[in-house]
Amino acid sequence: MIARLLLFLCLALPLAAAPYEAALTAPWRERIAALAAPRTLSAAFIEHRHTPLKKKPVTVAGTVRIDRARGLSLAYDQPRAPVVILDARGLLLRHPDGREQTAPPEAETDLRLLHALFAFDLATLEKSYALAPAGDPAAAWTLTFTRLPDSPASYRELVLAGAADRLTAITLAKTPNLRTEITLAAPALDPTFSPKDLARYFR
Repeated sequence: MIARLLLFLCLALPLAAAPYEAALTAPWRERIAALAAPRTLSAAFIEHRHTPLKKKPVTVAGTVRIDRARGLSLAYDQPRAPVVILDARGLLLRHPDGREQTAPPEAETDLRLLHALFAFDLATLEKSYALAPAGDPAAAWTLTFTRLPDSPASYRELVLAGAADRLTAITLAKTPNLRTEITLAAPALDPTFSPKDLARYFR
């Protein structure tokens, strides 16, 4: 009798919809699940920062490191540039002289969404963005996240681009003329970060 009652309850309760259920077919879900799988990686990147005040974008380069348990860090090649650490606790700037600077509370919404973007956390992104996949998840693909009308996020559009199982580019756009485009080189997968690396690039 108890077993029958439990079965009845399981059948009667509505199933929770998967994030972006209407937008993603099974091949897309398989691709995103593979990209979101816990792993570490490091990759060189080039970042183009477009602003309405300059005709040409500001271009910088560096190395991105991702540890799914610790978050993401950007180490820029420019002298005196701080290491940018983005994790579940928010944003931290670690300067070469040892100083650490946290982001202001008003930036919390955007930082939470950026962390979800890099972690392929669709459940969090769905609350603020509509999703439009394009291309072939087994070949060249893009995932475009467009801000919902009632979202407090300041980024109007977020775009992930890739080739099969590799993320190749990220675009963060507040307006068409105020955006950051990041191109990623082929990553080193599952590198071993030394204790010194973990202390420097994560928290």
